[in-house]
Amino acid sequence: MVDQFIVFDWKGKMGHFRQFDANSSSLSYSFPPPTVVMGLVAGLLGMRRDEYYDLLGPEQLKISVQIKTPPRKIMQSMNYIFAKSPNDLNMSGENPHTQIPVELLTARDFPDGFLCYRIVLQTPDETLHGFITEALRQNKYKFLPYFGSAPFQSWLEWPGPIKSVMPIEEEIVIIDTTAAVENIDLTTLSMDTIDGSLPTFYREHVRRFFTRDRQPGDVMDVIWEKNRGKIKASFKQPVYRIQLQNETLTACML
Repeated sequence: MVDQFIVFDWKGKMGHFRQFDANSSSLSYSFPPPTVVMGLVAGLLGMRRDEYYDLLGPEQLKISVQIKTPPRKIMQSMNYIFAKSPNDLNMSGENPHTQIPVELLTARDFPDGFLCYRIVLQTPDETLHGFITEALRQNKYKFLPYFGSAPFQSWLEWPGPIKSVMPIEEEIVIIDTTAAVENIDLTTLSMDTIDGSLPTFYREHVRRFFTRDRQPGDVMDVIWEKNRGKIKASFKQPVYRIQLQNETLTACML
């Protein structure tokens, strides 16, 4: 089972993962949703836009995200220009800029700290697994990663090969990742303290995938915990204990 999983860290100073149902204001998810992670993997392997939706769909690539550093959200107004040609960029004509509020993600100790998301991938495709692992091992990517928008540069860190992966058979489990609400028995969702902190849950509505020709796929509700990053409950999908080089991760795939 080790040969089905890949784990790496995605880090950066600032990010913006635009909510698909946001209108006049550009609100951001607190973590990269599955469609963003799909795009990240496609960029690493050099796949062009609209070429990878079948290759990296839910049947070929399952995704989970651990929020290693809970984000701080701030609102900033950005200037946008409606440009039909390069001449419109100098704002010399009747084309003034428009200010749009944009929600940005930073670490709580910004500017010293940085955002960190641990990405967990599961694929039955040995070729795909090999390509992704080799790109991470060599730290060589076809397209550079960025945190949701081109101005927000980011980088990847590979913790090394996975030592072991074990399915967890206990009924009540504590996971370190986000989880789809549909995969949780909500009657068992624990509100008890974990590591001395009461849990604070957030629920976000995300797109699961795109179909061919960039048609929108299913949506799902995902929850994450703010204080300790752990969710204690009974899960309807398999939960895995992943042993890395120097730490253990418990994950439920979205």
